[in-house]
Amino acid sequence: MKIEMELGRLNPAQREAVTSTEGPLLVLAGAGSGKTRVITMRVAYLIHRGVAPGSILAVTFTNKAAREMKERVRNLLGGKAQNGGSGMRPVVSTFHSLCLNILKREIEALGYRRDFTIYDTGEQVSLLRHLLSDIRVFEKSFKPEDVLERISRLKNGFFLKNPLKNGGDEFDVEALSEDLFPRYQETMRALNVVDFDDLLLLTLRLFRERPESLEKYRKRFRYLMVDEYQDTNKVQYEILKLLAGREKNMCVVGDDDQSIYGWRGASLNNILDFERHFPGTKVVRLEQNYRSFGNILAAANGVIRNNARRMEKSLRTDRGDGPRVRLYRAEDGEDEARWTADRIARIKYERSLNYEDFAVIYRANTLSKPFEEAFRTARIPYTVVGGTSYFDRKEIKDLASYLKVIANNSDNLSLLRASSAPKRGLGSTTTNRLAEFAAEQSISLLEAFRRAEEADGVSGKQAETSRSFALMIDRYTELFGKRGEMGKAFRALAGEIRFNEYIGEIYKSQDMALKRMENAENFILSLHHYEERALQEPGEKTPSLQGFLEDLALDGSPGEKDERPFGVVLTTFHSAKGLEFPVVFIACLEEDILPHKKSVLPGEDLEEERRLFYVGITRAKRELYLTCSQFRTKYGKKAPSTPSRFLDEVPAEVVRKIQDLEPEDPGQQEIEAKAFFARMRQMLGD
Repeated sequence: MKIEMELGRLNPAQREAVTSTEGPLLVLAGAGSGKTRVITMRVAYLIHRGVAPGSILAVTFTNKAAREMKERVRNLLGGKAQNGGSGMRPVVSTFHSLCLNILKREIEALGYRRDFTIYDTGEQVSLLRHLLSDIRVFEKSFKPEDVLERISRLKNGFFLKNPLKNGGDEFDVEALSEDLFPRYQETMRALNVVDFDDLLLLTLRLFRERPESLEKYRKRFRYLMVDEYQDTNKVQYEILKLLAGREKNMCVVGDDDQSIYGWRGASLNNILDFERHFPGTKVVRLEQNYRSFGNILAAANGVIRNNARRMEKSLRTDRGDGPRVRLYRAEDGEDEARWTADRIARIKYERSLNYEDFAVIYRANTLSKPFEEAFRTARIPYTVVGGTSYFDRKEIKDLASYLKVIANNSDNLSLLRASSAPKRGLGSTTTNRLAEFAAEQSISLLEAFRRAEEADGVSGKQAETSRSFALMIDRYTELFGKRGEMGKAFRALAGEIRFNEYIGEIYKSQDMALKRMENAENFILSLHHYEERALQEPGEKTPSLQGFLEDLALDGSPGEKDERPFGVVLTTFHSAKGLEFPVVFIACLEEDILPHKKSVLPGEDLEEERRLFYVGITRAKRELYLTCSQFRTKYGKKAPSTPSRFLDEVPAEVVRKIQDLEPEDPGQQEIEAKAFFARMRQMLGD
């Protein structure tokens, strides 16, 4: 059978990880060791052995990874994945999607309504500004984003003691965050909205406060699998521990050497202490690498072995040594970028590669500018990973505010945004009076808009405008509730509020206005495609506006999520995780950049900086270049730079230092000349 054939293709360690199905299992999966194949094979193997598909839960961190797992399981099992005792499919999901689906069924027990919506970071910041204004704290010596970050850490079990110092004045943001925390949570509940931290935290609270709910999900999910376990935080660990119950049939797959998200709450101890958390754990190490040549892996092993807090493992390969790792020290940042552009053009010509086969990796996006300039000069196409988020665009946030208030009439912040996009003559004075009226009458702000004529200080014209807006929301609430009509309703709504005219008034540049109109059109189409897809695919959930908004909130960027980068990829270490490229350049390898200057302070995590470098190295499949410069422009002035201490940890025998014009192979001058003339023809449009 197909499963037996696939098992035969696994190496011994992979096969052991797949077939060890009972009790706690820790799979230490090194970079490029085929961990996704192991997880999907394990799901298929369990079902093949008669485990009900619906009793299997596989959790990961990104929607892309979840989709890939689902597709692989489907290909391995075909229709069998939907058969079995439960008659359900295995659940392959992100943590946030899993918790969202649980809360949609159970959240009323926690004082919320089922039609809750999810706030993104921008909406959280807007809410915090309102709360700060209420208590007459103004944004002079701190940023609301700082308060939000600390509230998030409070939710995830972190308690920071150090106040921030801004503008010469010391301001205790931590104390302010602790004071605002209960007010923030209560306001969110009153608005019937949650944030991403709440999805996890409320699920944990549900399991702790409602034993019957916990028992229901324990009985359903008898086999748990967790991908990227090194990235889990304390709340996620507690949820998993509760779900595992007495049987503890939990398999976690991860790599402590790739734990690089401590700054956002990931706890390295979750994987380091797994054997202590779950006595009787079986440990399987996946050390066979299928991605990189031997010299690249030797560089990675040589660097990461300097970390004290890690579980011992060493990557190996059967692919041979490959070329040595090249190290180049440029004169300055501009020289480094020009050299990189020239080297990419040369290698592309020599190896007949595509530009998409190259990546430039650095510590922070602020370092991309000289590379972008050099690539534009050399006519090399590129994509900067980590640009503006889809939902950070004003036109999308404006349109989404209408959908959010239609889906959740209690969402006052979305109502305020929608009522002013486009402007209707309802200024802050009017909306404040309506908000006061809503509080006095204990009604929603939308209801206050309906009854605006009863509010003190609201003129007849403003009352009529408010009431007309509320009636429009009511009308579209009904239209969006009709099966198969959401796409049409959304287009009609955009037309009624003359959204394209509104964009044209905001953006005076015709090109910019047209681009923003195109974004809005794609957003409208995304709802139509969501509805069409859900209606056509058997077994999918009934399409709803709330479901669409949930998918968008969890997926991040509708219309862009499946796009492949065009040209050379410029990316940070954090964004590069999970990717691979034939040729990788790791740039700006200097002290104060990598490791970051803050990481060398007492109490900071220098080892996480080393793990970043390790992640960057292991993205390379065939060739790896490490670059630094003698001088770097900082704060407008050129200052001398010191090579990163991590470069000294790369074994000398796998490194080849190169000079700008130094030929690396016999006949290199002839190759370079041909490459030069090829680039000239390209630039001249020949």
